[in-house]
Amino acid sequence: MRTTMLFLAAGAAALGACKWTEFDDLSNETWVGSTEKPSVKSSDYGVAIQRGMTKPDGGTLVVIGANQATYSELEYDARGGSKLTANTLELNSQYGIGTLDAQPIVLADPTTNDIALIVNGGGTQIVVLTGAGQLNMHNLFVSPVSVDAATYMQAPLATVEQPLVASGDVVVGTYYSNVPTPQTTCKLTDAGTAIAPRGLGVVRVTPAVTDDVIAWGSAGVAAGKLYRYPGSVFNGCPPTGMISATGHDTGFVPGRGSQILSIDATHVLLQGHHETDDASLLQVYDAGLIPIGGSVSLPKLRTAAILDTGTQKFVIAGYPGEIVGGVAAGVVRLFKVSAAGIDPQPAAMLSDAQPENNETFGRAVAAVPFNGKPVVAVSAANEIFMYFRLNTTDGTATAIYGETRQGR
Repeated sequence: MRTTMLFLAAGAAALGACKWTEFDDLSNETWVGSTEKPSVKSSDYGVAIQRGMTKPDGGTLVVIGANQATYSELEYDARGGSKLTANTLELNSQYGIGTLDAQPIVLADPTTNDIALIVNGGGTQIVVLTGAGQLNMHNLFVSPVSVDAATYMQAPLATVEQPLVASGDVVVGTYYSNVPTPQTTCKLTDAGTAIAPRGLGVVRVTPAVTDDVIAWGSAGVAAGKLYRYPGSVFNGCPPTGMISATGHDTGFVPGRGSQILSIDATHVLLQGHHETDDASLLQVYDAGLIPIGGSVSLPKLRTAAILDTGTQKFVIAGYPGEIVGGVAAGVVRLFKVSAAGIDPQPAAMLSDAQPENNETFGRAVAAVPFNGKPVVAVSAANEIFMYFRLNTTDGTATAIYGETRQGR
């Protein structure tokens, strides 16, 4: 593994190459650690990333590789150096997972260090791998199999949050124990018409402390509509096998890889994009399915995550096909986001200081605890970037977060 420390200029300055020796001459600067593909068998490293186990110092990043599917972890020490941990898993030989979707779903458990990697296991099987460091295998059986969306949720009567998965026009809960036979599924509908979700999220129901499910439809009369269903869908539908709700038209039909991200207990952010063109949507909604504020619709969006600094929240939005320095290298934008909506002007824009064609910078993004503070992680083709300090480029020239490394 080759690990280097690069100095990048955010925003417009990041569009051209820069040297670390120019530190005193640059404004809106960002320090970032770059880690190239370590000794794992995947030839396409970094197709998905997620925060790993929280440490008292440093941090951990989960990295999924394709073309010989692997799960691995980068462990960062308190000064920002990285190494590959011993928790590298070859998913084919150990779990029978030979191929991955182009944009695999890997979720972070909101209440523990666990992650969930959700993949097509072939036949009638969806494989959900959960845990921290070592992964437990849970099988979901549906037909036909299509891993289209997922979310962690607190189901009624459950003691822990567990993944709910959308496959085609049904959703199915991931049971950690006492799996019902036959496994229960639920068809989410609008007046009897299946909505085929391409995004799943949750809002909290109190005082019961359970979650209702927010689903983003993609088929028929439900295409582009947002729905709220009771959390009981985790345990299967009534005897009819389906449950109905009335939707709100978002005006955007989500493709696979779209997301519904939690801002707080009663507000979500839609990250929508199409699979066949560059259209996209970022929009805040409340628990009543009412849009809050305006939207952002910049082309080439593919993924997003929420960064919470403690004083302000941002959406980290990846645009891996965007042109930078004349080549399709990719950029990441950070937009301020809250229960009041999303700021249409990015607070920061990140890219590689030496962009390369098809670099796919921003194909996966995550907020990672590092030395007790959340920082931005970005994946590119066979390279991972970790931002240890980040300034705005929105004209205010203020810190999104200051230096997080110890001894700097």
